[in-house]
Amino acid sequence: MLNELSYTLGSRAYLMARAATLAPRPCKLYASSRVPDKYALFDFSGQRSQFTAPIRLKPITAVGSDEFRGLLSYQSFSFGRKDRKMLRQWASELLATTAKTTPAFLTGYLTRRKDDAGTLVLLTWWQTPAALEAWLNSSAAAPLRQYAHSDRRGQYFSNHYRLVD
Repeated sequence: MLNELSYTLGSRAYLMARAATLAPRPCKLYASSRVPDKYALFDFSGQRSQFTAPIRLKPITAVGSDEFRGLLSYQSFSFGRKDRKMLRQWASELLATTAKTTPAFLTGYLTRRKDDAGTLVLLTWWQTPAALEAWLNSSAAAPLRQYAHSDRRGQYFSNHYRLVD
């Protein structure tokens, strides 16, 4: 499990140039599957971020291999302490179960944002978009769905990213 993950957002050209300056750190560029021209550069070195304006994530739970390939599902949850505690427990259990029972699942990290301890981020990597959709709609993932919306209790954000070659 990494000590820290970080990422930054920007244009494809800028992020590709930035990744070149960070070699030999293991950085990977992802493109949003939902928003055209939205890119994120992730640093998987586990070291302190070298990005100018990073989003830094502190891992809580990690399962699977640390290959960070395939389709990335990014889910961010900002809720009060009670909901956050329950969500943290459910998400950790869900990752452990998914790693054991779902062959198309590659890697999963439950993290918290270092700049906002009230925000949990669930990162999962999948072999195919169909496998991700099946998992999101499965009965196993049902406890997460109650948090998959923004309301007066909290905020939710989700995006899927494909790896840019």
